[in-house]
Amino acid sequence: MPLPALALAKRARKPALVVALWLLWRKYVVTPASKQIVPWGPRWLAVAASALLHYFGRAFLNYTDNAEDTLKWGIWEDGKQYLMPWHPHGNFTISSLYFISHYWAKNYPGGTPRYVCVAPLLLKIPILAEFLLLCHARSQDISTFSRLLASGATVAVQPGGLREQVATDDKQERVFFPAKLGFIRLALQHGVALLPTYAFGENQLYKTAPWVQRLNQWCYRKLGTGSMIILGQGGIPSSPILPNPIMLPKAGAGL
Repeated sequence: MPLPALALAKRARKPALVVALWLLWRKYVVTPASKQIVPWGPRWLAVAASALLHYFGRAFLNYTDNAEDTLKWGIWEDGKQYLMPWHPHGNFTISSLYFISHYWAKNYPGGTPRYVCVAPLLLKIPILAEFLLLCHARSQDISTFSRLLASGATVAVQPGGLREQVATDDKQERVFFPAKLGFIRLALQHGVALLPTYAFGENQLYKTAPWVQRLNQWCYRKLGTGSMIILGQGGIPSSPILPNPIMLPKAGAGL
């Protein structure tokens, strides 16, 4: 083999090894963890990792919630269990990613076990998948969802999914539900009460424009993807394909 080709082959070994190790990690660790009904990883790490994003969000945004009020109202008394559909999706479910992930890692409010079922695609993205698993995110497949409810855990779910995401509009509030309403059937099957939740301000964290909505909706129809373009800082178009600081929500926005 010529020397230049040999050097190129050597340089390619390390990336290939990294990819191979990641595929093995995903197959034998991440995928099984996405379907288990017990916490994954050390709790201290889940709390610490989610705290970084939580307190950054509190400093960067004007965030408030009524978690303490729900304790006063007795919503979580006696280990009550719920299925929690939440809306709206917004461009990136910032409320759940920045804030509720930390609460879930701490089993707050109320102290009872809780999980969130998310799109399997999210659990295939390196680093994000591990973070979500630590914070009690699990695969949204029916079997895992049902087993979590059967275990007595409270489970949250975003019914609108990608369809609601690509329809995000900062000038109006809209929610979407799947035609078969499978999450309601699961709640009835397990005798679990629904506790609807709404994140006011989620849709207003990013400006939206008709051309962006049309493009994202086309990608959803043709490719099955969520929002591929958002208007980030200063209204500059950006994409989650290439994460960057421009994608941060509007500083000081209410949520």
